[in-house]
Amino acid sequence: MINPALLVKELWENRVKFILMFVILGILGIAIPLLFDLTRDILRNMDLSSFIDPRELSFIWSDYGNYAWSQWTAKNLTQLATLSAIVLGMGSLAGESAYGTAPFLLSKPLSRRQIFITKIAAGTVLLAGIVFGSTFIFILVSGLKGFAFARGIFLVATVIAFGGAVVIYLGTAVFSVLIAEPVRAGVAAALFWLLASVPGYFKSTAAYSVFFQMKAVKYWLFGESPFIPLLTFLVIGWILFETGVFLWSRRDF
Repeated sequence: MINPALLVKELWENRVKFILMFVILGILGIAIPLLFDLTRDILRNMDLSSFIDPRELSFIWSDYGNYAWSQWTAKNLTQLATLSAIVLGMGSLAGESAYGTAPFLLSKPLSRRQIFITKIAAGTVLLAGIVFGSTFIFILVSGLKGFAFARGIFLVATVIAFGGAVVIYLGTAVFSVLIAEPVRAGVAAALFWLLASVPGYFKSTAAYSVFFQMKAVKYWLFGESPFIPLLTFLVIGWILFETGVFLWSRRDF
């Protein structure tokens, strides 16, 4: 159901967003492993007990794998994958309204569902390139530095983070249908996801936060099955996808 021509068009039009976010995450993917020894030596000589639980610091520096997960998956990747999802999603449909191209697009022999699916597919491909491309850079630099850690487990954690990013992207796409201006759609989506992050700040409700699940905390720390968060993302993503299709199919131009 994906239209190849429209897919290529969407990938090309979003190339600048992709390059920008990939470069930012790629730089971090290089810097975090390179700065491991320096950062560890500096922080070990500082009293940070007033700011960070000493047990947390001990956990981070006890093993490079823990450092990699805490600084990459649970921090920078989650944060910037979220930003990437919003940046890519905010103009996915709103751009057609803002630039007056919707009537032309709808004049093509494509169903509205096919248009929506193709646009979502393009954004998902770009998001995957950002998330997994930067993660492979991180793993490569870590290997060149001689740091050993469970790369397979690390990649599974990345898949979980990507699943959460897709949910955020699909939710942003819904706002892109509702609001016919990309920046306003992005701001509305950002506010919505900011509100959705609130449960993550409380221990009793953290599991209900998409951002908490993106960090793969229970998978990395307690060995919980990765299929639990991935199945949750799949269900939520499907609901958001069908909501977007429904709204787009009934949008009057």
